Amino acid sequence: RRDWAAGDTVRLSLPMPVRYVEAHPQVTEDQGHIAVLRGPLLYCMEQVDNPGIDPQDVLLPAEPSAFTVIEASGLTGVAALKGEGAIEPAGDAWEGALYRTVGKAAEPPAMPTSLTLVPYYAWANREAGRMQVWLRRSAD
Repeated sequence: RRDWAAGDTVRLSLPMPVRYVEAHPQVTEDQGHIAVLRGPLLYCMEQVDNPGIDPQDVLLPAEPSAFTVIEASGLTGVAALKGEGAIEPAGDAWEGALYRTVGKAAEPPAMPTSLTLVPYYAWANREAGRMQVWLRRSAD
């Protein structure tokens, strides 16, 4: 309770840390994957922000605090997340096969890369490309 006067302002600060969530173990399609949230907003990875990177090959950093908030390119007023992750493609070790004997070939090492994520509500507003919400998490 107070008497308000012209020029009075109210400042509201709501902390919105970046955090990871995982799906219930019975959601088999999302096992081994995590989603990124900042406050109540769900984020996704779009190819337009990550050229040459297939979202299926991405490993997120082990800690969500590795992301910083930036303005999304081409999306005025939209807060994107920028951070370092890695790319771990299936590569030549699979030689085009759909199945192989376990332990038959060594996987190529993960390659560090810069990643940009945008809020899920803002995807598909710039150009065509792949998008993914559930991404793999790095073990490091």
